[in-house]
Amino acid sequence: MIDTHCHLLPALDDGPAAWDEALELGTELESAGVTTIVCTPHVSRRYPTAEDDARARFREARDRLLEAEVPLRIELAAEIAPASLLSMPVDECRRRAIGERHVLVELQPDTPAGFPAVAVEHLRAHGLVAVFAHPERCRAIQRDLAIVDAVRAEGALAQTVASSVAGAWGGAVQHAAWTLLASGRVDVLASDAHRARGVAARLVSVLDEVADRLGEAEVRRLTVEIPVGLLAAGV
Repeated sequence: MIDTHCHLLPALDDGPAAWDEALELGTELESAGVTTIVCTPHVSRRYPTAEDDARARFREARDRLLEAEVPLRIELAAEIAPASLLSMPVDECRRRAIGERHVLVELQPDTPAGFPAVAVEHLRAHGLVAVFAHPERCRAIQRDLAIVDAVRAEGALAQTVASSVAGAWGGAVQHAAWTLLASGRVDVLASDAHRARGVAARLVSVLDEVADRLGEAEVRRLTVEIPVGLLAAGV
């Protein structure tokens, strides 16, 4: 699995507080079959993670994983909140994208129904593509899945996350996640892991259940084939 949404880097946002926790998280994900992690620290009003800070922490994470003999490839991007996306300089947005083209855009519970379309147009004007993180958590999308249809028709991607599928955010979010998956509206499945606490078992359970319901080929598409394209800026 290539995990395109993970808060591995410590002491930047609501992910691990220290390096020992970050290494434990990396070890857990590797044991669950993850080979590559895209580190996506929040960029938001609450967590205004500076680009230089993220890059410094990323370089140290790479060194520490190597020293600890944890066989993970890591890449750096960001999970960008709606207000931060619209105010961020375009060059910085590109540098913080997955593969320098695919921008991970956070959808929050109270994100307005019209925002995804605005984000798509904003990014497309600069040759960038929106990847919407956990649309199942957005109440507007729970009420109207056509919002996802509209932005995907314009080239955007939808990324659901294992914690939602497992029910960690409640029944409404879990139902929306499964509905999106079963109806073919999801392009990428990621962990959105913040802590080690049981993350390996939860991720394996989610992947097994998706395989049981939708087939192994769909799991591979969601966790390997599309993520490879994101990292290569080829989707």
